[in-house]
Amino acid sequence: MKRVKLNARRCEKVAGIIKTLKFRDSFYQGEYTAIHAEPETKMRAYIYSIAICHQTHTLVSKRRNLVGWDYLKFVFTDLMRKNSELLDPKHLASLTANELSERLRLLFSDDGKPEKCTLDRLEERSNFMIDISRVLNEKYDGKIGNLVKSSNGFLIKNGKGLYELLEAFEAYTDPLRKKSTVFLKKIMEAGLFQPKDPDNIVPIMDYHMQRALLRIGCVEITEKELKRKLANKVPMKSDEEIRNASVEAMKLMSRLSGHPILKMNDLFWSLGRSCCKEKVLCMDGKCNKDPCTLYLTVDLKSHDDCIFNGTCKGSKDAEYRKLWQPIVDTHYY
Repeated sequence: MKRVKLNARRCEKVAGIIKTLKFRDSFYQGEYTAIHAEPETKMRAYIYSIAICHQTHTLVSKRRNLVGWDYLKFVFTDLMRKNSELLDPKHLASLTANELSERLRLLFSDDGKPEKCTLDRLEERSNFMIDISRVLNEKYDGKIGNLVKSSNGFLIKNGKGLYELLEAFEAYTDPLRKKSTVFLKKIMEAGLFQPKDPDNIVPIMDYHMQRALLRIGCVEITEKELKRKLANKVPMKSDEEIRNASVEAMKLMSRLSGHPILKMNDLFWSLGRSCCKEKVLCMDGKCNKDPCTLYLTVDLKSHDDCIFNGTCKGSKDAEYRKLWQPIVDTHYY
């Protein structure tokens, strides 16, 4: 018997709610994608920032009230604005991991004080940026635009689609293509790319989304030991079963709700990081973020209760509310 399974009936109920939702246009108009900068500059900022966006639990700027991905976007938007050499593949390839780590330490420090840096795994992240730069210099004359053009608008095309070309970068080797799809999403939102084969888009899947899907009951854990590990945040070697089932849940709910697959990311990522984390809106009456990320994403008249309350298993069952995302050591997300 499988330890993890898709609950299609629960997905159908959730999709019925999602079908009624309207996404706010303002959510897609942030400076990170709307900034006036050269297309090449923007694509470089996206490829590097997304490459180092994984396991950002410690990343926080108290002075700016920014955490995780929001802090990364803030820093890389500023680099775009300044047309910084830290977005130049030729310059980055000339740096050692230690040298780039010191630059990152300053960028992700309140008041520019390196001892206040909250970005961890600096050597790993630096190596990813340097690796990307070297590949770009060797194959594409240092230009992301040349890589994107090489795909001829396809995501999968006999080894030459965008997804396949991105696999040349160590940071983008995830078989479920989480970072690759985030990059795709950003260049689409910036009006720089439109895939000819959108059916090949792989749903984005990170830990916030897995946690929400587990608690709602769209993805069911049938083995007691695995459920215990999740509830107690016990480190695991792999989350493959849960991630695969979560991806299938996203595909199903996209199809049933009529919303594009990338909208599922915006909804469940926002829900998981704000309404359904340590605090749960259905029980605590408040979110983990202020303002709530989901409220900024979806047009809601009020947000006193979770949009899935009653349909979500966790809103009725404390055992589901205890479930946490798999704790795995990964650079995939």
